[in-house]
Parts: sequence; C-alpha cells; structure tokens
Amino acid sequence: MGRTSGLKRLAKLYGMVENLNAMQLKAAAASVFEVERAAEELAARQLRGAAEARAGLAQGSRLEALAEERSAMQHSARAALLARLGAERRARLEAATEAHRESRMEARQLDRLADRVKAAEQGERERRAQGESDDRFSSRREWLRGKRDAAERLP
Repeated sequence: MGRTSGLKRLAKLYGMVENLNAMQLKAAAASVFEVERAAEELAARQLRGAAEARAGLAQGSRLEALAEERSAMQHSARAALLARLGAERRARLEAATEAHRESRMEARQLDRLADRVKAAEQGERERRAQGESDDRFSSRREWLRGKRDAAERLP
C-alpha cells in the first residue's frame, strides 16, 4: 500500500510538471505568433509606403519618395530584428515542445509503473487471502479428522 501511495504522489508531481511544460509551450507558441504578426504588419506597412512613394512621384512630389526611402531603411532594420527574434522564439518553441513531449512520456511511464505496482499488490493480497483460506480449510479438516478419530476410539 505504501508503494502505491508514494507512486500516486509522484505521478501527481509528474502531472504538475507536465502542466507547467504545457503552459510554457503555449507561451512560446504565442510569442512566435506575436513576432510573425508583427512581421506581417511591417511587410504591409512597407507595401503601403512604397505605394505612397510611387503616388508621390507620379504627382511630382520628391519629398514623399525621400521620406519613404528613409522609412524603408527603418523597416528593413526592423525586419532584420524581427527575423532574428523570430528565429530565437522558434528555437524556444521547439525546446518547449520537446520538454512537453518528454514530460508527457515520463508521466505516462510513471502511470504504467503505478498500474503494474497496483496490480502486483492486488495479486499479493489475493495470494495471501487464498493462502489463509487454504490454511483455514486444512485446519478444519484436521480438526474434523481428529474429532472423528477420537469418536472411533470411544467404546
């Protein structure tokens, strides 16, 4: 009984670790999504800026084209930063995914071990109960035999 309760506590701990890893996985996935969304918004801004620069040049305004050129340089720097940040966050996501997978596997292994220990303890209890039953049966048979033998010896 002691081994089973200890394993249950350990299984509960492994479950808590698995939940923690699941939360870390969700946070890592959210951070990757955030970077991807920011990169998409930046690309959309770049396209809008380029269209505005072309429209300005078409109207004869060189000022908008120069402003867009400056903005494009800033956007490219931001895009490089987002690309680096995205790579870092994807690496964290992969690590979190692996940690979660491992913790799930360990928790399942511990559950199976607990089930095997529980089954072994149940088998031991059944074996003991059968042994006690056999002992009672043998004792009663010997008592009846002794009683019968004693009755046969009487005149």
